[in-house]
Amino acid sequence: MLNWRKIGGDLNQRWITIRERDDVQRALTIARYTLFAGVVAYLVYKLSQVGWLDVAQSLPTTPWFYVFFVLRFLALPVSELAIYEIVWSTPLVRHFFVFIRKRVYNFAVMGYSGEAFLTLWARRRLHLSDKTIIVGVKDNNLLSAFASNAATVVMIVVLATNGGLQAGLDAFPGAGWLFALAFMTASTLAVLVAVFREKLIALPPGVMPRLLSVHGARQLLIILLHAAMYASALPGAPLMAWITFIALQLVLSRIPFLPNQDIVYLTAALTLSPIVGAPEAVVAGMLVAEAGLSQLFNALMFAATAQYARSTYKTAE
Repeated sequence: MLNWRKIGGDLNQRWITIRERDDVQRALTIARYTLFAGVVAYLVYKLSQVGWLDVAQSLPTTPWFYVFFVLRFLALPVSELAIYEIVWSTPLVRHFFVFIRKRVYNFAVMGYSGEAFLTLWARRRLHLSDKTIIVGVKDNNLLSAFASNAATVVMIVVLATNGGLQAGLDAFPGAGWLFALAFMTASTLAVLVAVFREKLIALPPGVMPRLLSVHGARQLLIILLHAAMYASALPGAPLMAWITFIALQLVLSRIPFLPNQDIVYLTAALTLSPIVGAPEAVVAGMLVAEAGLSQLFNALMFAATAQYARSTYKTAE
């Protein structure tokens, strides 16, 4: 009988060994910077076509846009605080800043860099074994991926059944392949985790359902807050337009090690402006405001949490 846990561990160790080679690190770094430079160049080109002044004058004025943005930003670190308290059986409220920084790493730097940061931090600051920490992070990532993949599949199915999928497929060159790949990998991974959960996940009995309920509730909340944020800025737009935008964001989030998800999403989402039924500058202003707030929040939260960590741990020591 196949030992899936051992196979998964062996594959993961091989990937880590390959990834840490100097030549592989250089290649990955060059690829990330090249991709990001291309994305930024295309973004500048698209905004220049719309008109920088028109975009600046079309930023959302309703305060609800910014309220919903903050709530959506906080939904992930709040839920992960609750999740890791369950996983590690350790009170973590005083370490909330760690989960904010984890979010910053994942969205502003590179996907999964936040997990590496959390693992290193926990090994230094929590009185837990390395096995407990690493297994907890790994198992939670699997369940988080299951919830995200399931949400991605559901959103694509909703678009397909309501005739809104074509807009997403036409969003940018290769979007059709990306949507198809995201659907296939998301559905496959979701099924694999569901079928082989006892082989892949080492959580104590009764813990997995609790974590899945938190992941599922968070995923639903983030989708609703995202839609509410857009609807507050452009209340006359059809709901299907926002579902298409959110589905695109979910599809892009399935790409591993993607550099700065917010900028990549903004660039891709600009091509969806025609389905909103509003002036392109207004849609661009809303998306630029979202991306700008993300970058600003990421920078402010990173600086604030760094200062808080220094003062907290210096006092504790």
